Amino acid sequence: MEDAAWSVLETATEYENRWFTAGYDLVRRPDGETARYYWIDPADSVVVVAETEGRVLLVEQYRPRLRGTFVECPGGGIDPGESPVEAAARELREETGYEAGRVDLLASYYPSGWERHERHVAFATDLESGDPEPDGGEFIAVRELPVPEAFEAVRREPMNGWGLLPLLVARDAGLL
Repeated sequence: MEDAAWSVLETATEYENRWFTAGYDLVRRPDGETARYYWIDPADSVVVVAETEGRVLLVEQYRPRLRGTFVECPGGGIDPGESPVEAAARELREETGYEAGRVDLLASYYPSGWERHERHVAFATDLESGDPEPDGGEFIAVRELPVPEAFEAVRREPMNGWGLLPLLVARDAGLL
């Protein structure tokens, strides 16, 4: 994936904590100039499109960093040793209480040009309801909406990458 015309001369980590590492690469560009390209490197994540009888499970939560309440698909980080499919099933269960009988990986993408991690989109079906078990600090309201209303809900501002893109991926796969 690396391009020889963009050689990395140096990599520096400027900040680390248990959630992410941040730093920069000093890169020689094709024009011969050098520049620093800053990055953040959190763990990979997964977002789940969960469908049951023509309805989609969404979560509504306040995002303190973004200072807004968002309607989005359930999801979160992938734990060490966990596959994206396993993480999708776990996150769905924790955030909504629903147990998935089937989870399929649909796509993977990079959320932005700054973030050096992948976000995986999973599709969950054969759902059985249960009680949510959110992580400490998560205050989540579960929404179960018909597909057209789910698209409307995630398109209301503010929007983030946990809502519209996963629904579009599922729709383009012919699943919604």
